[in-house]
Amino acid sequence: MVGRLSPKARFAISIGLVAMLLLGISAFLSAPSATLKLVCHHEFRSAEITISIDGEVVLTGTLTGAVKKWLGVVERAGGTYTRIIPVSSGRHRVEVRLRAPGYDRTRSIEADFSRGTSSTLSIDSGRDLSLVWRGADRGVGGTEPDGGSFPWLKYAGSIFGTIFASIISASIGVFVQDFLRARKAQLAEEKNNRRQNSDSA
Repeated sequence: MVGRLSPKARFAISIGLVAMLLLGISAFLSAPSATLKLVCHHEFRSAEITISIDGEVVLTGTLTGAVKKWLGVVERAGGTYTRIIPVSSGRHRVEVRLRAPGYDRTRSIEADFSRGTSSTLSIDSGRDLSLVWRGADRGVGGTEPDGGSFPWLKYAGSIFGTIFASIISASIGVFVQDFLRARKAQLAEEKNNRRQNSDSA
């Protein structure tokens, strides 16, 4: 079937295959390569948590706590909130804001995220919001983010995806048109041959 297509159609198919390959590579490179696990211990019946990475809000959630009696008299509320967030590799600043009636605290912390790893951030409301990395040292400091955390990388995948999708769509259109044209010509030739055979008979 491919051999019957015109050079233009074969070229369009080749372009489409290359575009699909590049789209797969782009999707792989732009996909989050690390994970951030949040473990928040709080003492509220209800609170709101907001997580931002490099100034961009990536999560908002509601914390709920169970009320228990302490020493059989005083009621205390509390609970644990856990979430996992995909993060691109590189150095990032994680900001946590916790709000509840009479409580509004914001703290930030930095760390290096490596491809294929999971980092756990422990959040404790207490009197003052506390952020601590669990496990090995995450390299908390004040250095500038490296190339892996530039914002434009977050949108490169979608831009390349749109371009490659347009190329694939155009290639398919050329292929279908050429195939229909070739099929129509083949049917016309078969019809003409049958007519000639009937006339000679």
